[in-house]
Amino acid sequence: MTLQFAILSFTSLLAIVNPLGAIPLYVALTAQYTKEQRRATLRRAITTGFGVLIVFALAGTYILEFFGITRQAFQVAGGILFFAVGWDMLQARRSRVKTTEEEESESTHRDDVGIIPLGLPTLAGPGAITTVIALNGQARSVLDSAAVYVAIVLVLAICWLTLTAAPMLTRRMGQTGMNVMTRLMGLLVMVIGAQFVINGATTVVLEIISRARPA
Repeated sequence: MTLQFAILSFTSLLAIVNPLGAIPLYVALTAQYTKEQRRATLRRAITTGFGVLIVFALAGTYILEFFGITRQAFQVAGGILFFAVGWDMLQARRSRVKTTEEEESESTHRDDVGIIPLGLPTLAGPGAITTVIALNGQARSVLDSAAVYVAIVLVLAICWLTLTAAPMLTRRMGQTGMNVMTRLMGLLVMVIGAQFVINGATTVVLEIISRARPA
């Protein structure tokens, strides 16, 4: 179970963060930067994304309990959100669940784009936050919980490597190549969303059946 859960944690978080999808925004916002400025901006983006995801992974369960939200309800809602993000990715367009056109336009006038919008919400957006909370809600052991944190580290490491190589990837893959990869990731996001909905709904149905049985 732990290995399967670790794979699920890594693949679902990687798909929803979608490092390739962050390349166009990163390249556009840092086009006039020197190499050192670009590296510093990327460090702030990764640090921001890491901090936000770790905080929600640690506090997610308590947040749900505070608002009286069941894990199953959050799984279903998270699955629906995954569908929305995945649908946008299947059409090779940037999901507005992450950043809106107004936010991207405003960010061009910021002195520090590493924190907003690159770190939050591009890397650690609503989809990624929902994912870590939902995954921690499904964890059944300390090893399962540890797998979520390892997934966060690995995914952000991949983001760092991908964005570091962003100019080269843009030249090599071209827009068509990145669109193909985005569509594949979108399909994976939608499948994971379906699984989240199935898991949450199945648990609810089984609880209803068990309560309906005579004692």
